[in-house]
Amino acid sequence: MRPRGKGPVFDTGEAAYWRTVKPGDFVGIRDTEAFSARLAAPAPGVAGGESADYLVGEIRSFALRSREPGRHLGDRPGLGDPAGEYRFIELQAEGGRSLYLSLIDPGQATPTEAGFELRLYFIPEGLRCGTRDELIDAGEAWLFLPPPDPDDFISSDLEYAPYPDVPEVVEEGRSRKLLFAPLGAGKSLYAQALDTGAAAIITEYAAEPVEGESEIANPLLLVLEEGWIKGDGSIAEEGGYLTILLGKTIRPSDLEHFPAAAGSASLL
Repeated sequence: MRPRGKGPVFDTGEAAYWRTVKPGDFVGIRDTEAFSARLAAPAPGVAGGESADYLVGEIRSFALRSREPGRHLGDRPGLGDPAGEYRFIELQAEGGRSLYLSLIDPGQATPTEAGFELRLYFIPEGLRCGTRDELIDAGEAWLFLPPPDPDDFISSDLEYAPYPDVPEVVEEGRSRKLLFAPLGAGKSLYAQALDTGAAAIITEYAAEPVEGESEIANPLLLVLEEGWIKGDGSIAEEGGYLTILLGKTIRPSDLEHFPAAAGSASLL
């Protein structure tokens, strides 16, 4: 049974509310059957109520920065002033893969009508994560534009493809080829991990259904590249570590938040 603590005083329609979610809390997703099927992640047992409850695990925040750094951080100190935030809240499912509730507060980078957006992501089967070198060595260079010389290039020099040839993904039990295009302004966002200080790049895409095809369950693709700048400020030639997430937007009204009781140990 999930322990219940006193909830925050913010409204769920405010970004500040979702910043109060902490490890050990529970987050419930309403319409369990629909979301468990469409997100390709087994829902845990319901601990009472009308939602499937997920235990909040690790929370990671990335502060968006106002500019791109030079090839060496010494060229232009830092990554500029904070300009927004991407927060990833791990939702742990008993016996299943984790989901990631993401608070997207882009600030002035790509402002949204409500000022923030909530999304549910997962790491899809069949899409490998790893450094740029590791992905390229495995023959999975679909995220990048081809180099001028395929036999002589550095992974860190490759640019993200605006229309990546994403491998087939599994949607509702069948493989499906999706056509992705840049999301928003179409530019990668530069960020910094607040826990490690590592520089990061966030690149986003959205898929549109082909005429005559069914609705796309998970139309959003997010690529998070961490550690592409070394501790000494130089660029890592092997590239950063890429985590590839697939998902969709979700309304605050489709979620429930159950803060953990003070001093309690919450385990599924």
